[in-house]
Amino acid sequence: MNEAKIDQMKMNRYCQSVFDQMDMAIESVLGIIDTLREQDLAVRPTADKMSVGELLAHLAVLCEADYLIGAGASEEEMDVFYEQNEPAMNREAIQRALTIHYAALKQGIARLSDDELLTKTTAFWGGVHSRFEWLLDTQAHFYHHRGQLHAMLVHNLQRDPKVRLFE
Repeated sequence: MNEAKIDQMKMNRYCQSVFDQMDMAIESVLGIIDTLREQDLAVRPTADKMSVGELLAHLAVLCEADYLIGAGASEEEMDVFYEQNEPAMNREAIQRALTIHYAALKQGIARLSDDELLTKTTAFWGGVHSRFEWLLDTQAHFYHHRGQLHAMLVHNLQRDPKVRLFE
């Protein structure tokens, strides 16, 4: 049996329910990326905000980054993480990074006991949550940016990616 199946068997059932929903969110972003052209990544609908590619690069590392923050990583450690993990600005690299960093979140959560999931940790900016609450926050964070991405494509590129966003 492969490691992913073993981790899934051990995972807290509430976390597994969160990941059942996250799986669809990840698949929808991968599907959205498939509808883009490389030049679409440079589109910046608002001058002082992220481009489509920058938003996708943020989404690509978000899952593992939020996991590390929930685990108590310092601001300096997070700066290093972002520097070392920012994907190249192309569709394939972003899709690969999204898949890798989502898998890291799932594997990290699967290793936690129920007691560890209820343990409160403090983010470098002072936010305090249980590890399970950090997982829920990660889900909300991902959905938030996925909504931004969808709106950018529909309202700025006049292109509906026709990707299912919810079940």
